[in-house]
Amino acid sequence: MRKHSISKTILALTIASIVGCSEDTKTEYVNVVEEVEVIKEVEVIKEVEVIKEVEVIKEVEVSAPIAKSIDLGPFKCTESELEEDADKDCRLFIKGSMNSWAANPEAQLHYQGDGVYIALFSMQPGEYSFKIADTDWSAERDLAIGLDSAAEVVFDTPMNLQRKFDDFANQNMDITVTGDEDQVYRFTLDASAGIDTPSLLIENITATDADSLSKPMFLVGTFNDWTAAADSEFTYKGAGNYELIMSFEQAKTINFKMYQGLEEPLVYGSLENKPINLKESTSSLTTYPGNSMSANVEPGTYIFTVSILGDGQLAVPLSMSKLKAVARHDTVTGVNVSTSLTSDGSDAVDTYHWVAEGDTNVSLSDDETQSPASRRQLATADGVGRYSVTLTTNQGTETESSDSHDVDVIALDEAKNVILMIGDGMGYPQIAVTGAYKGESLFLESSRHRGAIKTASADTLGHENLPEIGKNYYTDSAAASSAMATGRKVNSGTISQASPGDHSDLLTILEYAKSLGKSVGVVATSHCVHATPAGFAAHGPNRNDFATLAASMYGDVKPNVTFCGSKLVDGVDVISSEAESAGYTVVKNKTDLIPALSQLPAEDDSAEIYFAGIFGENEIPYILPMSGQKSYEEQDIPQLNEMATAAIEILSKNPNGYVLMIEGSQIDFAGHINDTERVITETLEFDKTVESVISWAEVRTDTMVLVTADHETGGLQLDKTNGVGNIPEVTWMWGSHTNADVPISAWGVNADAFVGRTVDNTAIYNIVRGSLDVK
Repeated sequence: MRKHSISKTILALTIASIVGCSEDTKTEYVNVVEEVEVIKEVEVIKEVEVIKEVEVIKEVEVSAPIAKSIDLGPFKCTESELEEDADKDCRLFIKGSMNSWAANPEAQLHYQGDGVYIALFSMQPGEYSFKIADTDWSAERDLAIGLDSAAEVVFDTPMNLQRKFDDFANQNMDITVTGDEDQVYRFTLDASAGIDTPSLLIENITATDADSLSKPMFLVGTFNDWTAAADSEFTYKGAGNYELIMSFEQAKTINFKMYQGLEEPLVYGSLENKPINLKESTSSLTTYPGNSMSANVEPGTYIFTVSILGDGQLAVPLSMSKLKAVARHDTVTGVNVSTSLTSDGSDAVDTYHWVAEGDTNVSLSDDETQSPASRRQLATADGVGRYSVTLTTNQGTETESSDSHDVDVIALDEAKNVILMIGDGMGYPQIAVTGAYKGESLFLESSRHRGAIKTASADTLGHENLPEIGKNYYTDSAAASSAMATGRKVNSGTISQASPGDHSDLLTILEYAKSLGKSVGVVATSHCVHATPAGFAAHGPNRNDFATLAASMYGDVKPNVTFCGSKLVDGVDVISSEAESAGYTVVKNKTDLIPALSQLPAEDDSAEIYFAGIFGENEIPYILPMSGQKSYEEQDIPQLNEMATAAIEILSKNPNGYVLMIEGSQIDFAGHINDTERVITETLEFDKTVESVISWAEVRTDTMVLVTADHETGGLQLDKTNGVGNIPEVTWMWGSHTNADVPISAWGVNADAFVGRTVDNTAIYNIVRGSLDVK
C-alpha cells in the first residue's frame, strides 16, 4: 500500500463584516495537498472541489462614541485622590490569606448599579481571613467587620461592615470553607445606604455556578486578522471567570479588542482618553464601546482571563499571564537531607516532569501531600556537590515550558544546639537606619559569615520579579516561618500545614528535634501564637485562629519552653489557659520568673520540663509604649534578652541539646505603621539579644546560631543621617511587607553554610536538619 498526494481545491466563503452573505462576500480558492491511502498499486490524482462555509467576523467598525468613563459606584476614586494620582485604581477586591492579600483579578467586585457590588469567588477548603479593599488599602475602601462584632462569617445573612476611617476601626473577617473540593461563593456588597457601613452577603453557589453568557466572548486583534473564530473564544472556568490560551512565536506588540457575540457584537476595549497597555499578571478594566488595546508579548503561551457575571456587563477586567514553569530559587542543603523541590507559581499545568543532574547522585520522589503528587518532589543527594533541577511542565505539548535552579549539597558538622534568631520585618534598610541612629554598625553585622535569603511564599513564587507589579507579591510571616520551620513552601496565612496540598500537618524542625531527644523552645516579643512562633510550634490553616493554634502548641507540639505574650480571645487568655491545662509551669511576670527557675531540676535528660513565661495583660507592648499601652516596667515584663537567657538556661539542662527560635517581633509591628523611632528601638533590643546569645555560644564548639528575618516590612529607605542619637530621615513605600531579600548571618558550627549565597528561605530548614542528623 502506497500513499499518494491528491490536490484539492477548496472553495471558501469568508464573511468580511458581519455574519451572513452580503455584497462584501468574496470567493477564494485555496490549493490544499493531502496525503491519502490508495489501495491499488496505481498512481491516481483527483481534483476534488469542496465548498465550505467559514463563519468568522472581521473587525467591527464602532459607530457609537468610545466610552469616556466607567462607573465604579459609590467607592469610586475621589477628586482629591485623582489629583494626587491620575492612575489610581479604586476597584474593590476580596483580599485575604487565600490570595496573599493581593488584588487579584478574579477577586474583583463588579459594580451592578444602585450601590451594589457582586463577585463570584472560588476558594479551596480551609480557613481564611480577609477584608474588602482596593489595591492600596485606601481608608476610603478598607471594609471589614467592626471591632464589636464576631469575626466569623455567617453565610446567607447580611453582615454590617465598618469602613476604616478617622476613629472608626475594623477587624479581619474569618471564613471557613468546608468540603473536599473548591467552593464558589457569591459576595454581594450593598452600599446603597452609604459607604461607611455597607452590608456584605456571602452565599455558597457551587451547585448552581454556570456560564451566564448567552453570547460568547472573543479576543480579536492583529494576531488573528481581527477575526473572531473558535480558536479565539473564551472558555468558562467557573466563578465568573473565562479563559483563552493563545501562543505567539515571536516577540512583538499586539493590538486587540474583545467582542461579546458575533452578530452586532459588544466591542470591549479602553476608554477614549485612557489607553490600555496590558501588562503580564495585571488586570485592566475594559468597557464598551471601547478602543483598541495593546500588549507586548514574548515567544510562548499566554492565558487571557476575563471576569464577567452576565451579558452586557459595563466594566470587565481583563488580565494576561504568561504560561511558564517556575522551579523556585537556588538553595543549599546537606547530604541525605530530603529537600523540597516545588513548582509553585507555574500556570495552567497538566503534567510535571523533573530531572536532577549534577556531580552527585540524586534520587527524586513524589510529594504525597500534593495533588498530583508529582507537583512537588523530594530530592536526596548521597554526597557533596552541585546538581541542577529542571522542571518541564506540559512536556511534549504546545504549552511546554521549563525552568531550573541549582542545589548545593555541602558537608555539615554536628550541631548539638541550634539557635535561630529572627528579626520580624528586619530587612537591610531597618539595619541601616538603626545603625545610622546608633552611629556604628550593629553587632549582628559583625559576623564574617553572611548571605541573603529569598522570601517568596507558595502563592507569590514566580510573581515577585514581574516588572512593575512584582512588588505587590510578598510573603506573610506565617508562610515565611513555616518555610523555615518545615522546609516546605506554604500559602500565606497557613501555619505549617500542606497548603497547597492536602492540608496535613508538616513536621517542624522543633518536632523533629524532639524526636531526637532534644528540648525545644520559642521566645518572642509577640504573643505566643503569633505567626512566627506558631510556625515553629503549632499547626493550623488560619494564622488568626489563636485559640486553635494555642491548643496545637501546648496540646500537640508541646515545646519545652515558651517565653512570649498573652492573647485575649473573647476576654480569655487562650495561651495561659492552654499552657496551664497541659501541665506547664506558668509564670506571668519577671518577679516570679527568677524563683520559678530556681525550682527546676539541675538536669532534664528526658526533656520533661515544660515551662511557659506568658507576659502582658494582652500581648507585650512596644519598648516605647504607644498611647494606652502599659510599659514593660508597669507590667513587670522581662526584656527580650532576659527571656532568651532564661530559655537557654532551661534548655541547656538537657544533655542531648536543644533547638530554640528567638524572635524580635515588633520591628515588623512598627514597620506596618511606618514608625521609624520604634523600628529603631525594637531593632536595637533585638541586636542586644543577638550579642548576648553570641557571647554565650562563642565559647562553645557545639552550637550553631543563625540570625535572619522572615521578610522586610514597609519598603523602608534611609535618605539622610542626622547624627548619633537622632532619628534619620527616611522614606517609606507603604505599610505592607515587601519581597526584598533579607540578610542571614551565622556563628559557630556550620557558620559558612550561607556565605556568599542567595538562597530560598527553606534552605534554613535544610541546614538545621542536616546539622542535627550528622553522627
